[in-house]
Amino acid sequence: MKNKLIKSLLLSLLLVTAAMSQSRIDSPSLPDRARTLEPFIVDSAKRYGIDASILRTVCFVESRFRVDAISPKGARGPMQFMPDTAVRYGLTNPHDPKAAIDAAARYLRDLLKKFDGRVDLAVAAYNAGEGSVESFRTGRPLILRTGKVINLRGQITGGIPPYPETQNYVNQIMGLLVRPHPRRPQPSPLINAEKTSPRNRARDFTLDVLESDENSSQKIKRTTSSFIDTGGPN
Repeated sequence: MKNKLIKSLLLSLLLVTAAMSQSRIDSPSLPDRARTLEPFIVDSAKRYGIDASILRTVCFVESRFRVDAISPKGARGPMQFMPDTAVRYGLTNPHDPKAAIDAAARYLRDLLKKFDGRVDLAVAAYNAGEGSVESFRTGRPLILRTGKVINLRGQITGGIPPYPETQNYVNQIMGLLVRPHPRRPQPSPLINAEKTSPRNRARDFTLDVLESDENSSQKIKRTTSSFIDTGGPN
């Protein structure tokens, strides 16, 4: 009986190992993932009047084009939507690449409009929230619904929040955007960046969405916005 149990456990272990190995073999490479998502990126960028390279680069930095990506903070899909933001843009399945990329294109269009076409501020807002960017652009503190205060000291940074995560995120995207891109659909600058930036692959760039707290103290002036305001890292 004991020998049968041991044999059964060993067989189960072998099957699991084989399945995991096969999964790694079958997993598409970065170029394959990029080619699969490229038609959705081009179509959505054209539909909402934004530069496809911005949408493509955000997708790369957020998930490396992985449709099944899930961050430790709960962001999902190739564009790493948090649940509140997904609801806000009518996205029912963040892992649906066509729908997720379309929602992200609309979101980036709205951010670019809000920040006068400033790509750096738009992508900073995609990471840290438009409320945070507006707060550090104007120097007006912002109270979130959790009671957390953004920019309590009233710093003015030009808009990009002084969070290492957000600054790294913006620097990555802007750095990739200024590189010369070949003709689509071969996003080789992004693939090369994946090879040369191993530390960045482990970063969790997540849309961490929190609404403004309408019941908080009136002593701190709020930034008015039609968007959900977002709290960045401490």
